[in-house]
Amino acid sequence: MESELKNVLREQGVVVAIDGDEVLVETKRSTGCSGCSSESGCGTSALAQLFTGTKKAPIRVKKSLECQVGDSVELTLDESRLLQHSFMAYGLPLIGLFILAISFSKVALNVLLWTPGQADLAAILGGIVGLYLGWWLTRKLYQPVMPVLSKVITVSH
Repeated sequence: MESELKNVLREQGVVVAIDGDEVLVETKRSTGCSGCSSESGCGTSALAQLFTGTKKAPIRVKKSLECQVGDSVELTLDESRLLQHSFMAYGLPLIGLFILAISFSKVALNVLLWTPGQADLAAILGGIVGLYLGWWLTRKLYQPVMPVLSKVITVSH
């Protein structure tokens, strides 16, 4: 009963390959504002289209249902996982950026007795190191929960 109450994100795609117990599904990539009525005159929409593009994004999921290449399928993901994925992808690197930028600046000013200009350069260096460290930790330690193949919509012949 509890699993029925959870908010679930759903996305449709097409099976493009089967690799053992995994399926490669292409979904249409869309921007966050693709459904807005002001999309054609919106600067944010123009920027999103410039950086996002309309290419299909393949996703590797476990083969939990019987399907073949060309089948339309539905993928689901618990909505609570989206916040966790977002934090690990963006939050952790940003936290690393701020903590090491401030730390490098403080060390440069108070321990190394550098000038404020040199401390600013140390802060920039610390920010770059922190951003990379946060990204690296995310890549090495975080195992994201992938979407689940929940339903075969149409079967190819």
